[in-house]
Amino acid sequence: MRHTVGLRLSRIRSQVTSHGPTAFVLPLPTTAYRRLGSSQSAAAASPAPAPAQVKSAAELISSNQLSSPLPRSSTLNPPASTRPPPLDLPARDPAASLAGHLMKTGKAYLAFYKAGLRAIFTNRALLAQSSAATPTQGAKTFPSRSDILLRERVRHDLSRLPVFGLLLLVCGEFTPFIVLLFPRLTPYTCRIPKQTAALRRAVQARRDASFRALRYLLPSETGSVPPGMGAGHICRSLGLTSSVWDKIGLDAPLAGARARSAVARIAADDAMIREGGGVGLLVDEEVVLACEDRGMDVMDEPVERLRAKLEEWLRRTTASGNTGASREAAQREAEQKVWEMLLGLGGRI
Repeated sequence: MRHTVGLRLSRIRSQVTSHGPTAFVLPLPTTAYRRLGSSQSAAAASPAPAPAQVKSAAELISSNQLSSPLPRSSTLNPPASTRPPPLDLPARDPAASLAGHLMKTGKAYLAFYKAGLRAIFTNRALLAQSSAATPTQGAKTFPSRSDILLRERVRHDLSRLPVFGLLLLVCGEFTPFIVLLFPRLTPYTCRIPKQTAALRRAVQARRDASFRALRYLLPSETGSVPPGMGAGHICRSLGLTSSVWDKIGLDAPLAGARARSAVARIAADDAMIREGGGVGLLVDEEVVLACEDRGMDVMDEPVERLRAKLEEWLRRTTASGNTGASREAAQREAEQKVWEMLLGLGGRI
């Protein structure tokens, strides 16, 4: 008996020595192997949950149910990197020299622009991973609002990146003064607050002038307008065309097509906000941008007031919800209401 035990111990010691200390694993009981095998077979037998399909634009307008499996806030708000980073300018020290203060201010602007340029490439990488990266013809799914806005802003920024990058290399610290002269050449992520305010003031003044001229064209006795009427005003109100045409007194070429495209985009965006949970889930910055996209004045307006305006807009542009109407009919009705809202029928918000 003593020889048998010694023989067994010598065999175990030889296995540990040959395989190393990490190769020796205590065996599991037979019942544990049975439970492990049954759980693996049950997991393999149960089918994986099918991903929910996001609805098309017409389905969004005629539906009231959330269809995206993602959290509502993540489907409504695009990444924060699509907006300009914070600009921290140094405070003027009375004891310091003017040259030193200007040097620190220039470095702060350069750091701001570098962060904005890095954000463009970050957004490009995020777009490659989103559902809106490669839209296919006849696709059965529709990207979320976050993906659509990400795609639009990435395209806008990439189209302006070569000119702005050359401008930044040539002008350096003097770039903030140059971009104020050509504000639309700057990507979204590189717009300083003064530049954004200057653009909004110009668009707001142009919109007010267009509304004053529109009062002589719109019929006052009816609550609707003929199809296509007011396309030039919509383009001017949303800043879709150059202000040079205003001085000539003519609508820009293809104003009707641009206005119809903008109205369809706004109607689809309204539906996505409703389905995604409403205005309350939008972050403050996106509330301001959403109001700006709908031709509302956002200068010197508190965010809570803009939220109330956006909620009122969504209430007025909601389709009637007639069960007998098709999805396309509901979409046309919503677009007609958006068109009338942009013309100021029923009062400006």
